[in-house]
Amino acid sequence: MTVRVDPFGTEKFPAKKIPHSQLEVLIRQFDATMRHASQATRHVYKKGLDQLLAFTKTNGFKFTPSDFNSFRLWLFNGRNLSTNTVNVYLTASRRFCEFLIEHGLLKKNPAWKIHGTKPEFKTAEVNLTEVSAAISSIDRSTVLGKRDFVFLSAILDTGVSISELIDANVGDLKRDGRKARLSVKLKGTHAKNLTLTLPEQDTAALYDYLNARGSAAAGEPLFCALRGGGTSKARLSLRGVRFAMGRRLNFGNDRKIRLDSLRTYCLVRLMSKGKTSKEIRSIMRFKSNMPFRKIMFNAPHSRRFESPSGILHSEKT
Repeated sequence: MTVRVDPFGTEKFPAKKIPHSQLEVLIRQFDATMRHASQATRHVYKKGLDQLLAFTKTNGFKFTPSDFNSFRLWLFNGRNLSTNTVNVYLTASRRFCEFLIEHGLLKKNPAWKIHGTKPEFKTAEVNLTEVSAAISSIDRSTVLGKRDFVFLSAILDTGVSISELIDANVGDLKRDGRKARLSVKLKGTHAKNLTLTLPEQDTAALYDYLNARGSAAAGEPLFCALRGGGTSKARLSLRGVRFAMGRRLNFGNDRKIRLDSLRTYCLVRLMSKGKTSKEIRSIMRFKSNMPFRKIMFNAPHSRRFESPSGILHSEKT
């Protein structure tokens, strides 16, 4: 096996040549594993992997970071595709490489660091204690404060995703003693087929928010946008929640973390409690290793998790 130097790091990367005919079969097998994803997701992933298949046919592709970077440039310059389209196609490539790793054809993901754009992020060092304190200090005397507290606290405590909370309706919530169960819809699926358990603190805070908000039908959104200082029946949008909750995660001195990073802090808490990677994948409901590996990639080395105050390097918006 030949070894190429990874141009995106100091690490050496093993090259792997996969025959074109075998690659076609593997792409079909990968598509079959996505049967639970939406048709739109499957369609765009198929288009992206068709482009990868076309590129590998004539370019001596050996599944190294350099090859995927060449593929990225080819999508931009050879196909004249937009940045958003290239980003989606490269996401499909990264997930396909994870599939190849699971089947023993690759040892590492060569597309891991290859993205359509290279935005520059400043680094802020914020520890778990600061994040927990910021959420706990939210003024809950208003409906807005009650909503924001339980939204952020639920992500930090359970690893629930932003989209899962946004898509939730009042009828998806069921009381179970001092705890509550929430039916959620995973990204790329249609049915709310998973249930997560909210801890006592989050359950009490959620019902406190709902009581302050007023009566709501089962089909109304669990988290609503607030307009003019009062409640509304409009579902909180992704853009709206990132703007509203992002203000709560500003730590001064030009230090701020992304709302999406809270799932990483949830992982920090679970590791500090001695949870294994298998337990974490189960608790945070990862369907594959890809999201777990992504969060681990953005988190510090495991030795940094010896205490809940371990430093976490986060992207700054």
